[in-house]
Amino acid sequence: MTEHIHYCQGCGVPLQTIDPSKKGYTPKADSALCKRCYRLTHYGDLVTSSSGLIKTEDLLARLASMDALFLWVIDLFHLPESMVDGLIRHLPDKDIIIVATKRELLPQTLSEHKITSMIRQQCKESFVSPKGIVVVSDFGKDGADDVFRAIDIFRNNRDVVVFGVANAGKSTLINALFPHRLPVTVSQFPGTTVDLIPIVERGYTIYDTPGIEMRNHLLHVLDNHQVKLLQPKTSVKPIVFQLQGRQTLIIGQCAMIHIDCKDSPVSAVCYVPAGVDLHRTKTENAQIYWQQHTAGKVPFTLHESKLVRKTWKKTDTKVDIVLMYIGFISISGDCTIDTEAIEPCEIILRKAVI
Repeated sequence: MTEHIHYCQGCGVPLQTIDPSKKGYTPKADSALCKRCYRLTHYGDLVTSSSGLIKTEDLLARLASMDALFLWVIDLFHLPESMVDGLIRHLPDKDIIIVATKRELLPQTLSEHKITSMIRQQCKESFVSPKGIVVVSDFGKDGADDVFRAIDIFRNNRDVVVFGVANAGKSTLINALFPHRLPVTVSQFPGTTVDLIPIVERGYTIYDTPGIEMRNHLLHVLDNHQVKLLQPKTSVKPIVFQLQGRQTLIIGQCAMIHIDCKDSPVSAVCYVPAGVDLHRTKTENAQIYWQQHTAGKVPFTLHESKLVRKTWKKTDTKVDIVLMYIGFISISGDCTIDTEAIEPCEIILRKAVI
């Protein structure tokens, strides 16, 4: 007689009651959650090791073998970070619907047309042609009906796979789509879902999947408090600076943005989560301030990292300086831009989205 294996309804791993040090452990044989997911759900803490997690290449190969409709979940506040390197190579000829989450973090004045346009531009750069785009907010509750409509149109009697980078909002979306069932585990910590979770609903199976990690990034070198802080749950309020001459914006202990204004003032609108430390100073004073006053300023890393300097060519009147996994700064006006950032803090320049 074959023993029936029970799976954690929070993260998808097989449950076991033998070894507390291994994944899937639960002290109760009839539990629906492993100890790790139980503690995340009830206490918000993460007690686990990364051993046994699905590797990105293995996960993408597994997804490529599935005949399904794919829901690619992206985070609107962290749009460049949501892109999957080489997605068209890993999932060629797949039907993909983009579900853009966390609309509530961006200003309400940002139009739906502007949002879909910036998503399509990002997809164009990645050579991805989605079948459609659905924008959701309020943790997936506002827009859930639109997601189901897209599934009904494009599913064609196939199962559905929900995928995307870590922390994009996949599990939150599934919980919003099926609020009547035991929720899958949601956390600000990357890697919460560690295996495919099949959910049979509405006559088909929808799969929650582990987060795709495409690069080593800033969240890996921050403590848990800062990881939570950089995953805002409410609208990000802009902080506005009017700059003249040579000015520097210092972001925690991560980066310095040197802005050399020309003949007229420059506007810098900062979209970062509450708790991120922002400081403005004259560029001539920036290095002294960095050395003497940034220790412990959020975000900061636990290990010293060297600064990498880069000069940017500003081709548009209004651009965004994107600090990956932190936020972005919208710069409007005639100026030159230099940045200095610790190695784990990646910076890119893009055409302004707001």
